[in-house]
Parts: sequence; C-alpha cells; structure tokens
Amino acid sequence: MKEQVNHRMARTRAHTRSGLWVIFSLSVAIYSASADTILLKSGETVKGQITSESDLSVTISTETSTGKMDKTIAKSEIVGMTLSSPAENKPEAGESPFEESSSKSDEKPDEAGLPDAEGFYGVPNGVIDDPDGYVNLRKDKSTDSRIVAKVVKDEPFEFECGQNETWCKVKLASGVIGWMHYSRIKWYYTEKDLPKGPEDSGEEIDQQTREQGVNYYEVTRAAAHGDKKALKTFFSVGLDAAALETHITAIVPDVIHLVGDDKFAEFLREQSPVFREDISRYWDSGTFAPFDPKEYFQRHFPKSAKLVFPDYQQLLRDYTDFIKRNPKDSEAYRRRGNAEYEHEDWDRAIADFTRAIEVDPNRGVAYWNRGWAHAKKKEYRAAIKDMQKASQLQPNEPAYQHDMEEIKALQTTEPETR
Repeated sequence: MKEQVNHRMARTRAHTRSGLWVIFSLSVAIYSASADTILLKSGETVKGQITSESDLSVTISTETSTGKMDKTIAKSEIVGMTLSSPAENKPEAGESPFEESSSKSDEKPDEAGLPDAEGFYGVPNGVIDDPDGYVNLRKDKSTDSRIVAKVVKDEPFEFECGQNETWCKVKLASGVIGWMHYSRIKWYYTEKDLPKGPEDSGEEIDQQTREQGVNYYEVTRAAAHGDKKALKTFFSVGLDAAALETHITAIVPDVIHLVGDDKFAEFLREQSPVFREDISRYWDSGTFAPFDPKEYFQRHFPKSAKLVFPDYQQLLRDYTDFIKRNPKDSEAYRRRGNAEYEHEDWDRAIADFTRAIEVDPNRGVAYWNRGWAHAKKKEYRAAIKDMQKASQLQPNEPAYQHDMEEIKALQTTEPETR
C-alpha cells in the first residue's frame, strides 16, 4: 500500500506543478517553483524566475538587453502566474522518469506506477456525494447520454478530471468506464493513505516539523481520528517550500476527509476566527485539485464551510465576539479591518487598523493596511505617512516602499480629499 500512498501524493502534486495558472492572492506562497510568467493587475506580464519572497512581495530575475535584472513586485499587484517545476525535479537528458518501473516487464501497468490505456492507475480515489444515494454513470459527457451503470454511496472508483472540466472520466471496480458530473464526485481516502514516514511525505516535512518538536506522522494520524489537540497542531505547523506544498495538496485533504464534516465543524467552532480564516490560506495552490477548493468544500463539507468561509456579516460578528473576549488581540482588530477593507468600508477599516496599532504599535503590516485604506479615500498624505512608518518598522519588506511610491504617483494625478 505504500506504493499507492506515494502514487496518490505524486498525482495530487502534479496538479500544481506543471504549467498551471495559479490565481494569486496575498497569502499564496511561491514554494520552490519558478514562475514562467506573472500577470499583474495592470495587464502587464513579467517573465522570469522568482529568486526570493516575503510575506508581501516577490523578487523576480528577468532577462533584459543589458543582462539579468531583479524586479520586486508587491503580491497585491499579482493576479496570476504560470508555475513550472524546479530544475532539480526534472529528469536528466536521456533519463526517463519511469525507467526503473518500465524495466519490470512482468508487472501490470498500475503496479509499475504507469497508467493503463485509459489513463487509470488502479487506485480508487473517488466516491459519490449525492442526496439520492446514487449517481448514474453516462456513456458520454451529457445528462442525455445513455446510462452505463449506477454508482451507489460508498462505492470507491477511480476518476480522472482536468481543471475546470465539467465531466470526469470514471472507472468502476467492475471495469466499466463512463462519465460523471464533477459536482457529484468526492475524493476518497482511507487511513492507509496517511504518511507513515519521510518516504511517504518527503524529507522536508520530516526535518521542518522535527525542528519544531512535532512528530508529523503521529500528529497527522491523531488529527485524522478527530483529536482536537492534534488538529490544532496539524493546522498550525510552520512549513515552507516543498514541505508546505506536499502538506496542503496531499496531506490536508486526506485529514479533512477522514475527520468528516461533523467532527471538523465541531473542532472549528472552538477556534478563533483568525485560526479559522487561516485554515484555507493556501488552498488555492492545489488543495482538493482539480476542483475549486472553496466550491468543493462548501458542497461536500457544508457545516465546516460556514465556519471557514462565512459571509461578510457573519465574519464581522465572529471577530466582534472574539474581540469582546480578547480586547488586547491586535491581529483580531487587523483581520476585522481587512474584512471591512474588502467590503470597501474604508472608515471602519481605518478605525480597526488604528485600534490594532494602538494595541501593538510595532507591527508594520497594520500601518501598511491603514495606509491603503487612507489611499482609497484619497487621503494621500496620511497614506504615505503610514507607509513610511511601516517601512521604518520593517525595512527589509520591499512591498512597503513599492506601495508608497505607487501612492505618491496617485497623489500627482488625483486630488487629495483633505
């Protein structure tokens, strides 16, 4: 079964590593991949390789007529990018990634790690999720197409589905192949899919979690059983680069599915709104791929989704209730301010960012947030003053200087309101 675990992880990671356009948000990490093309809000594209990254910006090395040049770009300006695997992950010239497996002529294709003629690997990875308890498998990609089989609840099958595709190819244990609408498919996991050691999850996870005093494999297994302390540790562990990628694309979905909606929602209700908001922080980078993570989670984990993706008014209520119990939590004020900012309620956002600064005057990000809220109101002098303070507190964060220059440019083209 270890081969199946590794194979499932490899297939999951493949969704995020080969020429995929990633829709970008401020919280997305770049990992160890290189960016072929970065798309900016202005419509401009920048080609090159990412050489460094901070919480708020990335530095990309680009080729110019005079040689290589480093360019710092604020993450707030990035709307998308194409990612490709790092060079060290590519096979050497003349080397086949399946060379060892293909030499075992006495093995079946799925046993050797290769797909069959239809693209299936022989590892069940899906079940249906439908209130009727069954889904019809169709001959073609249409609800008018002939029914070739009826798939019932808890019947594992294998499926292949591209990103943004409406219909997925399904192969049943009986060998019958047909098409099923993507909305009826839920990923299928068992405890045997949980990593048992670095041979399953990679050396990076093993090393980084041990440095934090965490046995990743024991915590993951306990979390999958619904242990609340283990779940808190599992979703709080600090990872970066390839370790973070494997964690969010291959292990997080496994744990969530094994815990189930009821237990996961019960756990989430006991957590702070900051923690709940951070749960989905990196999901756009491949969690539940090839499905849209928010849509997938809302469909198959509806109770938990109301806590992870609350509507605006509920999010405000959650933070307000939390702040009443924790009036000295600077981050809670800042997060509520972010919600108000996204809702274009600039005055309330400024008030919350100001309160966050009063509680903790040494956090540059709160000044940066307030600076942009002032800029949205065309209060450019106040905005620039906040950006200067943010840069003073965190001089190694290039995004603050970048955004200050952008606001200064706005100041020259649009009138100050006061």
